[in-house]
Amino acid sequence: MQQLSTTERIAKTHRQIELVETALTKEFPTQSAGVIHREVETVSEELIAHARFTDHVAVLTGRYVAEHLEANEAPMKQSTLRATLTKSHWWKRH
Repeated sequence: MQQLSTTERIAKTHRQIELVETALTKEFPTQSAGVIHREVETVSEELIAHARFTDHVAVLTGRYVAEHLEANEAPMKQSTLRATLTKSHWWKRH
C-alpha cells in the first residue's frame, strides 16, 4: 500500500471536511450555510493545528459542530469557538 504525501493527505482531509459541511447543512436546515461554514472552518483549522495526523479531523469537526448547533441556537463567535476548543481540548476526549 502506497503512502500518501503530505499534500495528498491535506487535500483528502479538506475534501472530507467539505462533505461534513454539506451533511451539517442538510442536518441543520434552519442554520444559515454561512454560519455552518464558519464553524466548520474554525473547528477544522484548530484541530489541524493541533493534530499529529489528520485522519480523524473531519469526523471530530462534524461531531463538535453538530453538538454545538444542537446545544445553541445562536452561532458562537469565532473567537469564543477557538477559545473553547483550545481551553477544553475537546478533541482529546473524543
